Amino acid sequence: MAFVRFRQLGVPTRALLWMSQSRQYSSRLSSCLSISPAVRDALTNGAPVVALESTIISHGMPYPQNVETARQVELIVKENGATPATIALIDGKIHVGLGDAELEHLGKSGKSAIKASRRDMAAVLSQRLLGATTVSGTMVAAHMAGIAVFATGGIGGVHRGAELTMDVSADLTELGRTPVAVVCAGAKSILDLPKTLEFLETQGVPVVAYGESMQFPAFFSPDSGLLAPWSMQTPQQVARLIKTNTELGLMTGQIIAVPIPNEYAESSAEIERAIDIAVRESEEMGIKGKECTPFLLQRIVELTGGASLTANIALVKNNARVASQISLSLASMGTSFQCQHKRKTHTRARAERPVLVIGGAAIDVTSRIGATRATETLSATSYPGTVHTSIGGVGQNMARAAHYLGAPTYLVSAVGDDAHGHSIKLDLARIGMDHSYLQFQADGARTAVYNALHKPNGDLLVAVADMDINGMLTGQQISDAFDKLEPGIVGLDGNISTLALSTAIMLAAGKRACVVFEPTSVPKCTSVLSALLSISRSGIASSVSGLVQVITPNALELQEMAKTALKLALVESAPPASITSETANNHRQLSIDTVRAALTLFPLFPIQIIKLGENGVAVVSPRSCDQSQPVVRHISPLKPGPIVNSNGAGDSLVGAVLALLHSKQITVSPAGYIDLSPEEIDDMAVRAQRASILSLESPLAISDKLTPRILYDKR
Repeated sequence: MAFVRFRQLGVPTRALLWMSQSRQYSSRLSSCLSISPAVRDALTNGAPVVALESTIISHGMPYPQNVETARQVELIVKENGATPATIALIDGKIHVGLGDAELEHLGKSGKSAIKASRRDMAAVLSQRLLGATTVSGTMVAAHMAGIAVFATGGIGGVHRGAELTMDVSADLTELGRTPVAVVCAGAKSILDLPKTLEFLETQGVPVVAYGESMQFPAFFSPDSGLLAPWSMQTPQQVARLIKTNTELGLMTGQIIAVPIPNEYAESSAEIERAIDIAVRESEEMGIKGKECTPFLLQRIVELTGGASLTANIALVKNNARVASQISLSLASMGTSFQCQHKRKTHTRARAERPVLVIGGAAIDVTSRIGATRATETLSATSYPGTVHTSIGGVGQNMARAAHYLGAPTYLVSAVGDDAHGHSIKLDLARIGMDHSYLQFQADGARTAVYNALHKPNGDLLVAVADMDINGMLTGQQISDAFDKLEPGIVGLDGNISTLALSTAIMLAAGKRACVVFEPTSVPKCTSVLSALLSISRSGIASSVSGLVQVITPNALELQEMAKTALKLALVESAPPASITSETANNHRQLSIDTVRAALTLFPLFPIQIIKLGENGVAVVSPRSCDQSQPVVRHISPLKPGPIVNSNGAGDSLVGAVLALLHSKQITVSPAGYIDLSPEEIDDMAVRAQRASILSLESPLAISDKLTPRILYDKR
């Protein structure tokens, strides 16, 4: 029946057969894959991913330059809006996406790692050896994982004298049977390039010269003297080629040949002379097979005094940039290559009602004056120091943390149609997060920017917060997101307008979604009370108690909220002094002011997770036996390692709460309660602190080391 439906849509029979075969292929081999959380999230969400080989790390250059180069290449991929997926064979698994420790291990192992093409993969995996993937091996693994674009230096080819030796690289046959686009600097000039192009033609592989020239590049030289069959100038053109190749069901890869940057091409004549010498020496020494290329490359480095290595690094970085742009264009076309089991996972997550975060997204600019100058007598001049720029905003931070922790998460936020706004969009795409509900505002509205200037010791000197755009989210934009997503958990950031808050709260109530409010700051923490007052006065709800199920303030925000709630008559009175004192005495880590504020707010907000900094967390929730009565607990703090950055620790905790609530697939009762026992809520608070700890230990506001394992592993 599926074939019939696709045929009615005009999908060719050949494509249907390929789709069926591809699913079977992925299903058989998926048990051999270990895909990193960042890569898995990107694939699941149809975001751009670029595969990277590992032979260049193990065999291409010495340690530590190999690892430094690998990290730089991954950074280039990220900066251009895609997720890097370096591939290697480790401990019996094909690892797609390597962590720092794995990169270090591979770099230090060097040539003791086995060069693994298709031929070698089963043997390396079965014996649990360390394998560095060649172009051929990387293509196989990328196709298994559902990655369509692969960046490398240069491909292998037909070796000189192959008419006698039959020495033809496995890269060429792989290109003829594995549909992955290989972005490279052509074939290495140590090869027989005319025969290489002839072989690719026989295999049915499209070869595209990328850029203004039709010349097929020869690795270190932009001009091999040979014309490529096709020439394309933009990432969009290449993306359409890949998409059409897939739709036709053609099981072939594509060569996207990018010439070496001009500034490095000048040394090509010197490198070519070194190549001739190295080839002659290899013949005299009888070096053949897969040992030939490493020998030649090492010898060329020696003969050129390192010029060839510098050029090699430059072209790999350039190819990674182009591959990222192509992958991003593919993603924008809605082209999905991920394996069938991943598509099912994503569909299931949507059916389970996702997390929707409504709040601010911003650019954080953090400056620190250098330690060489005194700061007591600052004058109107420039000072040496450091400036760090990152993606921030409370709502964005919460959404990012929940996304990293495994919850299908969507962010509704207002940004300017400017460079900062598009940077935020690209970064969300890079981490594999859906950015469909990022609202680009017209009429010259600026993306929010938080600009902080710190003293040499790290203390804040002054900050400027340009956040006006956060008040520009409209009720219609929020309503559209609710209608399309049917969220089960809604996170609200105190930076958005009263109208936006009240709209979101009532829409959530209509869908029985759990609302979590993050107060953000003392000046902003009462915004939710203004929203509830607006709802109460409008008469659209009989009671505002329990419309917001969870709040996550710190102690100062909690006290300000309690004072304002009494002033606005949203609560009747503060608790008796005797109850406050008794509760505080039972929990000596909690001040009387904190306990009084928490009990005051309990009729409005039945679950309170109160951030106490180094003193841990306080929790207030209904008693299991009587939901009208509160119970107060103190959760001891987890001890972090060296603290690098305190920005974002609270947002990480809230993002973890959102992810944990989603994992429980809770619903809200008509009375506004969620079915969680005090013990379950306490466990959530403990686990959420783990995310906060990681952010304290990271220079990033939201640590990129957050994964679902942080929350769900037993400790």
